[in-house]
Amino acid sequence: MILLSSLLITNCKEEMKKCISQSTDTNVKLYNDLTDQLIPYFFREDYLGKKKYFDSLRVHNDDLYIEEKTKAHNEIFNHPEKFCNLYIDSIKNKNTDFATGSTEDNIKYIQRKKDFFKDFSNSPDIIKNLSLRSSIKANQFNLCTAKVLDLAEYDKHTNECEIGVVYFSEIVFDPSKKRALVFVDHHIKKDYYGRNAVFKLRLHDNYWEIEDFMLVSTS
Repeated sequence: MILLSSLLITNCKEEMKKCISQSTDTNVKLYNDLTDQLIPYFFREDYLGKKKYFDSLRVHNDDLYIEEKTKAHNEIFNHPEKFCNLYIDSIKNKNTDFATGSTEDNIKYIQRKKDFFKDFSNSPDIIKNLSLRSSIKANQFNLCTAKVLDLAEYDKHTNECEIGVVYFSEIVFDPSKKRALVFVDHHIKKDYYGRNAVFKLRLHDNYWEIEDFMLVSTS
């Protein structure tokens, strides 16, 4: 009886809803699926409008933090009137911060992290795509927890809540086209500090899931 009760409690735990992109364009779908996960897991809790509350919970009660964050996430899911703004920086320049090192340095970096990159093609192809900024635009996103705007509109919405400014690299696919790499740069506000990372994704049940990530730098 005790075991059954425990199972019922476990099974009743609320799960964080996913927003699976229905785009027929592979790249657009991948960027949407990726951003759906970046918002709750990489961009902090700004999208929920209760960052200080969740910061405190994270420190003092990890289980309650997960429970409350999941509940808050699901409450804004598909409710655009509750969305904060995420800005896409697709206009600043054509290169990503991954391109700041020399080709030789980047090849050595990939060789040092060979386990992370092992499913992908040769180093020059990886460096080329991760160094080029994607040209994806705000109107190509259809998210369930945030409104996406181009960075050019930033000054028109200064009084609205925001999730920050992000840009993506071009996508590196493995030979099967079921795994991918993307460089992501995120700043909490325009011209504020941020961090960037390379994300490894896999296509599973029609959803590009984050499989692993490697932090590149923070500022």
